[in-house]
Amino acid sequence: MIRLAMNQFWESCVNVDELLEEIDNKLIRLSPTTEIQPEVIKPVVIMTRERQALGDLEKELQMTLDSIKQDERVPALLTRLADLHLKEADFGRGIILYEISLGIDSGQVNAWLNMGIAYIMMKAMKEAISCLGSALAIDEDNVEALAYLASAQLETLELGACNDTIDRALHLDQHHSRALLVKGRYHHALGEQEVAITWLKRAIQADPYFYPALVELGRIYHETKRYNDAIEVLNKALNVDLEQPYALAIMGDVYVDKKEHETALHYYDRAVSVKFDDPALWVKKGDVHKHLKSFQQASHAYQKAINANPEHVDAWVKNGTIMLLLDDENTALEYLNTALALQPDNADVAHQRGLILYSLERYQEALEDFDAAFSVEPDNAMHLYYRALMLEILEHPGDARRTWQVAERLFTEVGDTVKAAECRARMKRL
Repeated sequence: MIRLAMNQFWESCVNVDELLEEIDNKLIRLSPTTEIQPEVIKPVVIMTRERQALGDLEKELQMTLDSIKQDERVPALLTRLADLHLKEADFGRGIILYEISLGIDSGQVNAWLNMGIAYIMMKAMKEAISCLGSALAIDEDNVEALAYLASAQLETLELGACNDTIDRALHLDQHHSRALLVKGRYHHALGEQEVAITWLKRAIQADPYFYPALVELGRIYHETKRYNDAIEVLNKALNVDLEQPYALAIMGDVYVDKKEHETALHYYDRAVSVKFDDPALWVKKGDVHKHLKSFQQASHAYQKAINANPEHVDAWVKNGTIMLLLDDENTALEYLNTALALQPDNADVAHQRGLILYSLERYQEALEDFDAAFSVEPDNAMHLYYRALMLEILEHPGDARRTWQVAERLFTEVGDTVKAAECRARMKRL
């Protein structure tokens, strides 16, 4: 009995050794580095046979994990598996593995750092800041962790803390490209565009192939209407990575502003082929199709945005608008109903639905929507304009006249003399 137990013990040890060694070998081939940049994180489109095999090994590891947690190889292996999931944009699975690994060995700086990056990608900045703080508690001079911490603080509009953190990072390494990038973004957030450009150029000087800085610089050049500069720097970014979706998207934005819509569409098509899960990119593509009067293609793009994120209100509204252009008012109303259910206090959505109800001659319901829109945006005269129109149709001349008076005053205040004159004409007619 003793000999049998000993044989089973040594057999299990051999099996564990084989399992850990096999996982290690596959990770070396599939994910050789632990350094992760958010810009290169992309969902897996096609799962290779070797990646599927690693997935099976991971399940086997999980089943035996309780019995082998004391093995000193396990925490680092779990962290490397988590890193792979992070690179594949499987943030939830990655975070679970980081937590298990750190529960065994909480001294892994890279695990805290990369879990912070995962939370940044999920827009969970409070959790990201906590993870990055844990990394810095172990290694207070970790410039990478400081740069990401400043980035998360910038996202939460903790501008003072962000600036302090990034200055600390640059004091430790004045040529750190990501720290210089965040410093540029900080000044961009303050509206100091030229200062932001200076810092971004320093980031590019520190690393000419650091395309996050190239993309950010292209974004600012686009915002400041320096279109030729934007095209030049975005082309440099695309020379580094032809499939950088946001460089492609900003390039599309530039060509939209230049009124070269076919060229813009080319870049948006390339962007969504890479980042197919970003609803904002599909909306940009849909907007160009709409401008080119390709309404069916526009609707298809907006539907793709909805599929990517069913709570993306703008996509529901825009597809509703397209349905109106396609003379499908009932479907348009369904889209606007969904949009308003998602954002009951959205004045623009309420106004758009009011217009559809107006076209369907459902005047009382339209009036209620224009009232709702005005209650959210009391300085928007167009809500009152249509409110007055509905009141006229519903034969409430006194209320209509008072509404025209307020609308006329608001139009006059914003300098819209044509609409103000129309309001006065309608009051006289009443």
